[in-house]
Amino acid sequence: MDFQDLVDTPRKVKVLVGTIALLLLFPVYFASIPSLINGDVVEGRTVGLSGMLSISFEENETTMIESVVLDDEESYETVFDINIEEGKNIGYVQLTVTCFDNDDPGPGFTDSVEGNSDVSSVNGDFEDKNGDGECSGGDSGFSFRWDITQNYTGDSYTEEGDESRIRDKWSDQGLGRGSWVAIITAQISSPPGPVIGDIVDSDEEFEITWTLVTYELEISETSA
Repeated sequence: MDFQDLVDTPRKVKVLVGTIALLLLFPVYFASIPSLINGDVVEGRTVGLSGMLSISFEENETTMIESVVLDDEESYETVFDINIEEGKNIGYVQLTVTCFDNDDPGPGFTDSVEGNSDVSSVNGDFEDKNGDGECSGGDSGFSFRWDITQNYTGDSYTEEGDESRIRDKWSDQGLGRGSWVAIITAQISSPPGPVIGDIVDSDEEFEITWTLVTYELEISETSA
């Protein structure tokens, strides 16, 4: 049988073309099998990239600042609502309260501030915090911090593994959303005597700063 016998009818031509196509496609198919096993699907789950990977974090910082003036033993409730867009994770939430008593009459009469948090309306199991500090300038007041994603620092690094497991590791699991609340109370220290005390030092100004750090995970292949 010569080549002419293989193509002397339309049907034989179709069979010949199909056979040639299969011969060309089979090597491509079998060459792709290792990548499907090692890089894309393992144990019934999609893993994406695998091998030595570079992990970095694209951070975004959101702040809310309030300034309040409080009398002695007067309290103020501050509320920070968090509801971020899908695809972003929360690294941590921080509350900082600062003050500077620049009108105290002398040593022993420095104002101070106390604070207590209420995280009962936040998604997740977070502990309430309490603290206090003097309004003496420099490192004055107090600061609270809640880590939402465990061990988050924002530092880039390399790791051998697969993309799916790494993304699971750095997911905040939807925690930290909700209303973060804190109550601050002023402690004004004045000399004895209502007249002198009211003239010299009767209140204090406090700056309240809420900080939210969110991030998006970036993963790429690396040879190092």
